[in-house]
Amino acid sequence: MCAQAAKAPEQQTHGPGASFDYDAFISYAHDDRPVAAGIQKGLHRIGRRMGHLHALRVFRDATDLTASPDLWGKVIDAMDRARYFIVVLSPHAVASGWVNREVAHWLERRGPDQLLFVVTDGQLEWDEDTGRFDPDRSDVALPVLTEPGVLPTEPFYVDVTDDAPWDPRAPILREKVTDLAAPIHGKPKYELASDDLREQRRFRRLRRAAIVGLALLTVIAVAAAAIAIVQRRDAVRQRNEAVALALAAASRDVATSDSALALALAAESSRATPAPLWQATSELVDARVAFGQRTGQQVRAPLTGHTDTVNAVAFNPDRTRLASAGSDGAVRLWDPATGKQVGDPLTGHTGPVYEVAFGPDGTLLASAGADRTVRLWDPATGKQVGDPLTGHTEPVWSVAFGPDGTRVASGSEDRTVRLWDPATGQQVGDPLTGHTGPVVTVAFSPDGTRLATAGWDDTVRLWDPATGAPVGTPLTGHTDSVWSVAFGPDGTRLASAGTDGTVRLWDPATGQPVVHPLSGHTDPVNAVAFSPDGTRLATAGTDGTVRLWDPATGQQVGDPLTGHTGTVVTVAFGPDDTRLATAGVDSTVRLWDLSPGRPVGGPLSGHTDPVHGVAFSPDDTGLATAGADRTVRLWDPATGQPIGNPLTGHTAPVNEVAFGPVTAVAFGPDGTRLASASWDDTVRLWDPATGQQVGDSLTGHTGPVVTVAFSPDGTRLATAGAGAGGTVRLWDPATGQPVGDPLTGHTYPVNGVAFSPDGTRLATAGVDRTVRLWDPATGQPVGDPLTGHTSTVVTVTFGPDGTRLASAGDDGTVRLWDVATGQPVGEPLTGHTGTVFAVTFSPDGTRLASAGQDGTVRLWDGLWDIDEACELAVPYVTRAQVHEYVPSSWETACPYAE
Repeated sequence: MCAQAAKAPEQQTHGPGASFDYDAFISYAHDDRPVAAGIQKGLHRIGRRMGHLHALRVFRDATDLTASPDLWGKVIDAMDRARYFIVVLSPHAVASGWVNREVAHWLERRGPDQLLFVVTDGQLEWDEDTGRFDPDRSDVALPVLTEPGVLPTEPFYVDVTDDAPWDPRAPILREKVTDLAAPIHGKPKYELASDDLREQRRFRRLRRAAIVGLALLTVIAVAAAAIAIVQRRDAVRQRNEAVALALAAASRDVATSDSALALALAAESSRATPAPLWQATSELVDARVAFGQRTGQQVRAPLTGHTDTVNAVAFNPDRTRLASAGSDGAVRLWDPATGKQVGDPLTGHTGPVYEVAFGPDGTLLASAGADRTVRLWDPATGKQVGDPLTGHTEPVWSVAFGPDGTRVASGSEDRTVRLWDPATGQQVGDPLTGHTGPVVTVAFSPDGTRLATAGWDDTVRLWDPATGAPVGTPLTGHTDSVWSVAFGPDGTRLASAGTDGTVRLWDPATGQPVVHPLSGHTDPVNAVAFSPDGTRLATAGTDGTVRLWDPATGQQVGDPLTGHTGTVVTVAFGPDDTRLATAGVDSTVRLWDLSPGRPVGGPLSGHTDPVHGVAFSPDDTGLATAGADRTVRLWDPATGQPIGNPLTGHTAPVNEVAFGPVTAVAFGPDGTRLASASWDDTVRLWDPATGQQVGDSLTGHTGPVVTVAFSPDGTRLATAGAGAGGTVRLWDPATGQPVGDPLTGHTYPVNGVAFSPDGTRLATAGVDRTVRLWDPATGQPVGDPLTGHTSTVVTVTFGPDGTRLASAGDDGTVRLWDVATGQPVGEPLTGHTGTVFAVTFSPDGTRLASAGQDGTVRLWDGLWDIDEACELAVPYVTRAQVHEYVPSSWETACPYAE
């Protein structure tokens, strides 16, 4: 496309009552595209604040267009919505009547106040006496700028003639672009430069500070080697902890864009210290959940090599090659299995390449570009096949092979579609005409009987490629330019996408829309593609995201795929449904794996009413659940499948189940005592061998007792209930006497109590939405209450090693906590649709099971399993990607590919 518009979330106001969609409009001749692109990128970057995609919103328009009322209307509409007007002056611009016309319009409508110039490849001399640029000494002055009195004073301009390839990262060009940006920002240059430097430093601080800190700690560790062995070990420990913390922070930073890399970094963080830091475990849990829920996973690092926007990607039929086309004028071939470029770039086009397509047997590759040609290549040798296909009088935006390979279609800025015989290179028949604006996309139906085209006239058109005749009337509905069309694999659906931010589905047989427009992108949609089986539709947007849709329902599937740092221009499926390629203005090609992740927290369904109890068998081979449907059920926790038939016989809801201790009824650790809690405000002790009560009832609670638990050594009994004040009481089960004063702190009733495996901590869960930790030896609280639940906490339990605590409740979540610090471990685990009544760890601590009001049991498997994290991450992550976050000498824990 000739123009890309980048929109910020907010709209700025300039002057009383005036608002603009763009901060600047860049006018340039087609051959000056690299200069304009560099200026635009610089304006996007300089002064950009964290959290914003661009510092300024810049519209970059194509020039040398064939004049027509509708095209000119689009251009002046964009100009009128811009605060500043930037003109690239060059010999090419002088030869372009279009650039001169745009400048004349701006001067007539807006005057010279917000007019800025960039000079390249020429001279510009001001004549003060006549108030114009001297036409005899200026070879880059537009005709309108040589008219006497056209400008009140010499305008501001920067000369970038010697700054090729116009990379805004180059200090000299960045300095010049800052000169341009300062008046647009409304700041002095020194202030904008200072702001820009400050924002750059802020942007890099988290990552750079961590790496610098690691390097410093490494130096400290080396220096400490000359001192005592104890100090050396301490320095190494500090370094390792610093690495672990830096990796945990990095995992959190990349989690939304690359869940596999986040999982790898969290695994490395966990292995960096002898025992994982709570921050490492927290990020490992979050990354594992995110990986299981992913829509698609980026495969390895982006494919880099293009030096400008990548406009198109295409897989060959057997998926052994991926082709990409860029505004740098090159076509590149890649091996998608390794991500390596194959051979040298295919060169021949004399300007940007806008489209690339493989023939149906993979032996030919077609490309189309700004030099008005279509070129055919042999992808096996990288050599051009025959002469360029010429005939178009303006840039060629799109190209596609027919399904039998005997025809190639191309669409152009000259408003025509042309058909070619790739065997001879000759045009077939007359051009297909009807579009009233540039044609930017073409696609054959799977059976080759229809050709779909679309462009700047906001329409999609269907043609019979055998006759060149239009089929039916144009498909209308889009309210702006249409950038992409694609047929579904069975030909019964046609998808289109465009500048209006929508994707539309059509029945090509009737020309009627199917389902409502698909909306979700926040900016123009640049490309659309069907999966080979037709069950998915992928779209690429100016908002920097790729989205997947169900074309049958029009619903978005999963979260957007993020990772590109700017507009995503193109998207293509591989020959199967598990690979996707995307590319865009960040000059990268990215590969994605769409195969289902290994989810966590999947439901075990079978109970027909709420499930109140859940327990693992001591050998971890079975899971028992009890529910209000009066059944007890057994499950295989390794597979999630039921074991045998439900156990029936209860005539009322079953509230608890256990292979050992339970909640409202609890066995002592040696099995000689049983404690029961009652709604009569008492706790009773029993001899299980005789069934007789032992001693008097334990009294003191002022309301029903709802939970009871023995300490691991059996010397203490903890009870709590629904009485006022939220008290917890400790008892000596040998004497039946209370131990110390009640534990007070909860402001409402307490629903659950649990001792840690070593008996040094007691956890309580309350209606006041908190979990609290206590020292049962002193009755004193340990640390602050654990907060995060948004409703009543129903249950709490320790992991088998005592380092983790799980809680659950009415908010439908399960939460994990680090016992030593009281910090949450990861985000809440969600999935239940109602109260979670019970939660328990497996005996080895690797699994967690929860049961709830929604009638399901959920298994949370491998959340903090480092080996599993490595196994899941290594197919998608390279060692080099991980080494960006650790010292160069660091040995990674997972076996990544090089």
